[in-house]
Amino acid sequence: PGNFDLINVFLPEDVLQIAHGDGRQGKALVAADVDLIAFTGSRATGQDILQSASNRLKRVILELGGKDPLIVLDDADLEKAAQFACQNSFRNSGQVCVSTERIYVDESIADRFENRLCDLAGEIKMGDGSDGDQDIGPMIDEGQRSHVESQVESAARGGARIAYQGDNPGGCFFPPTVLVDCDDSMEIISEETFGPVACVMRFRGDDEAIRQANNTPYGLGAAVFGSEERAQQIARKLTAGMVGINKGCGGASGTPWVGARQSGYGYHSGRDGHRQFTQLRVISVPQAKD
Repeated sequence: PGNFDLINVFLPEDVLQIAHGDGRQGKALVAADVDLIAFTGSRATGQDILQSASNRLKRVILELGGKDPLIVLDDADLEKAAQFACQNSFRNSGQVCVSTERIYVDESIADRFENRLCDLAGEIKMGDGSDGDQDIGPMIDEGQRSHVESQVESAARGGARIAYQGDNPGGCFFPPTVLVDCDDSMEIISEETFGPVACVMRFRGDDEAIRQANNTPYGLGAAVFGSEERAQQIARKLTAGMVGINKGCGGASGTPWVGARQSGYGYHSGRDGHRQFTQLRVISVPQAKD
């Protein structure tokens, strides 16, 4: 509602509308006589929308799931990298499309990185979001909490080690969790988690880091921490729509929000993104005679 009020003052009356509902209302909106559909949500729902829209060749912009990697090189500022990993893995209880869900650390610094990440995770205060003293709140619902718990338990059975896990207050809360010794065979590495879990893996050499980071059907964001020139070389080889160097992947002012692979279909925001919501029109007039 707050964003609605901010935007609505610049638009003609009744142009901007809010409709509350679930999948039934969403399907009705997709089926309506509209020229373009822009959606942010899961890959599965995005696929359904694309299929439905294809019947009438409606234009579609989809911002879908992510499995964002963080690569920490051996020449990275370890403290800065650990601080970023903690913040970007656990903010909003991991319920952010560009949350860091896979962390690849050079094996030579992995022990120190894991220890520092666990220390930082232990400082997080979890509780009622209306209390200003809390850092993170609950999951959106019990179904999402159960999904995250299932992935963590499956990973632990598959050989991952829970290096840190906070106290669980129950309800829809899931405590900040650090998993180490993960591998690509685990669901928590291959599929979106959308929860407060930091999964750490080790690599040997830049090529291996790139291969591991790209081993996913998703391609929304990524981050690389290390010396700037080296990190930029790696960033150019990552299959992601947005890559941050020693920072998050949020683009500079005016740049579009872009996903690659199954994380995006089209793009939005920025001048180029806003143009996706317009229709190009060519009007020809008679050429003036001399």
